[in-house]
Amino acid sequence: MILYSIVPPEVVFKDFFEWADQNNLELNYLGEKVVVVPLSNNRYRIERVISTSPKAYLNPKLMPGSIILGNELSFR
Repeated sequence: MILYSIVPPEVVFKDFFEWADQNNLELNYLGEKVVVVPLSNNRYRIERVISTSPKAYLNPKLMPGSIILGNELSFR
């Protein structure tokens, strides 16, 4: 994608830069790759699902905002 604009990239991609600044981790959960944010007490909140499988997006356990425990994760 090529973007021709007089607007500075910091303004155009502001939301992306803010999202990238967080402590996001890419992990495997239930066989799918997810992006999580660490919380306290070995818990994580799902931010995104990264998958090409439609079943992953229909699984309520993978819904963004869901809280998961660290002992259920596979760190890669």
